[in-house]
Amino acid sequence: MTQPIHLSPIDRRITALLLTSIGGFVDAVGWIALLQVFTANMSGNSIHLGMAVGNLDFFLLRRFLCAIAAYIVGLVLTRATLEIAARVGLRRIASITFSVEIVLLLLFVQVSAPLRDGHIADQTTLLYLGMVVMLAFAMGIQTGTLTHLGPLTVYTTFVTGTLTKTAESFTRAMFWIHDTRKSATPWSDIWRGLRSHPDGFATAFLSGVWLCYVAGAALGTAALRTWELRAVYFPIAILCCLVLLDLVRPIAFEEEQEQHGGGKPQPTGPE
Repeated sequence: MTQPIHLSPIDRRITALLLTSIGGFVDAVGWIALLQVFTANMSGNSIHLGMAVGNLDFFLLRRFLCAIAAYIVGLVLTRATLEIAARVGLRRIASITFSVEIVLLLLFVQVSAPLRDGHIADQTTLLYLGMVVMLAFAMGIQTGTLTHLGPLTVYTTFVTGTLTKTAESFTRAMFWIHDTRKSATPWSDIWRGLRSHPDGFATAFLSGVWLCYVAGAALGTAALRTWELRAVYFPIAILCCLVLLDLVRPIAFEEEQEQHGGGKPQPTGPE
């Protein structure tokens, strides 16, 4: 049986950037449409949850609890699915997880909840809580599907950890430049070396991840203002392309290998 051609390191990085843009897009749409509930950024929801508890506001508490619980369940089920896929030798698992995410986003678009000033007019209904669950569950699925990019771990639905790792890599890269410069190395050689240095690569790539998240949020906000919930068709279209890509070149192969203990993932940049 012919072995599938797996996604190349650079293609996996591009895929991660696209998914990060989707994460920012959906989180912005959810924040506005669901009236200040994050569907990917669980740090923000956790703060709101604590504030609701402190204020004894159980009406607000349930929406944040729903978002956090749905996100965790989506993430756990996705990682379990990757583990099962690795054990049975299924290579094209991302097409399944992304298809479930697409269905959830389509359900979110198709609900007939009336909007007022861009957000759901009535937050007291079960339909509203269902919409929170749909988006948060979808983002949990996306987070669990692709996280390992060679030596880097990147989460495509939130960027707090990404900013931390960017700062760490940048600091190490600056000290490397300083130490290299002390040996009278020409600047041209330093810049060439920086491009192949692990921390130089990590700084550039992780900065790109953050920029894609911000760009996705900006596009989501603008699209929601123009097309309302139909704006979510944009990330759905990208996910459909990724499903087709996975059928040709498995996207989550490295995730499966790690889950199955099949060795370390291949590096995405210079070691």
